[in-house]
Amino acid sequence: MKILIIGTGVIGTLYAQALSNKNEVIHFVRKNKLNDINNKTIPFDIIDEREDKKNMYTKGEYTYRCVDKIDCHYDLIIVPVNTYQLYETLKALTKEAPNENYLIFTLNWEGTRKIDNILNKENYIMGYSGGGGTFKGELLFGNIGNDVMLGSVYENQKQLLNSTTIMFKECGIIPEIPKNVLHWLWIHNVGSAPLGVGLSQYNSLNECIRDKKLVSICFKAMAESYKICEKRGVNLKDFSETKMTKIPFFILYRMFKHNFENNPIMQRYTAHAVLAIDEMKSNFKQIFNTGKELGVNMPNMEKLNKLI
Repeated sequence: MKILIIGTGVIGTLYAQALSNKNEVIHFVRKNKLNDINNKTIPFDIIDEREDKKNMYTKGEYTYRCVDKIDCHYDLIIVPVNTYQLYETLKALTKEAPNENYLIFTLNWEGTRKIDNILNKENYIMGYSGGGGTFKGELLFGNIGNDVMLGSVYENQKQLLNSTTIMFKECGIIPEIPKNVLHWLWIHNVGSAPLGVGLSQYNSLNECIRDKKLVSICFKAMAESYKICEKRGVNLKDFSETKMTKIPFFILYRMFKHNFENNPIMQRYTAHAVLAIDEMKSNFKQIFNTGKELGVNMPNMEKLNKLI
């Protein structure tokens, strides 16, 4: 397949590197970046979960191939942008490529109404990455999972979903396809947004984790956010992660802290968290406002809202 990836951020570069073995991958960049980034080679240090444990730690180089115009056909355009950037990005893209197929690779809270006003329904599917990381200088430091979440909202998106599933499978990445992609994205969103507000108080994940009181408020706010999802029609029994709110906090905190301090995959997956604070705070405000509209009792969300 011929794939266009929007930008050269962490997620876009991780998947470009993974998909480029079987596909032609091009990055779409701003005109003022083209000369600097096109044909640029960067080093990477990636835990590749597609490999066995002995060979997971991979190092190598990736060379960007870039364009600043969409003047030919692409089989798929992957859009890994912050949620608050999505609509403006899609509007700009459709001026040049109104009928191409898109994989919207970001979180969601507002549903698809605004997306449907920009894209033809049959021309997009939704998804979320199974990897993460950061740039240390020019070094891409991260992990890429052996899975990825993909989903369709409408029946006429199934053909695109099937072809995209095959593309990922051919590259050793097995898509998880939930029965309701929007509900999956909402649950994942509320699982990170409250922690993002907590993180904004420190700008360091390690320091944030040490603040046991703040972490407790974040987890309680997460439980309140799951209730918001439930009010929106989400069946919480479909999502195992919601069960952690039933675990006593002193146990949950130890598990949480141990995972971040000792799990190298988790450390890489969350390495971008400080850079994603603005997105998580923006997502939090949307979730909080929905909770108010629905009349959900959320004292801990109120506490976090005062920190923004």
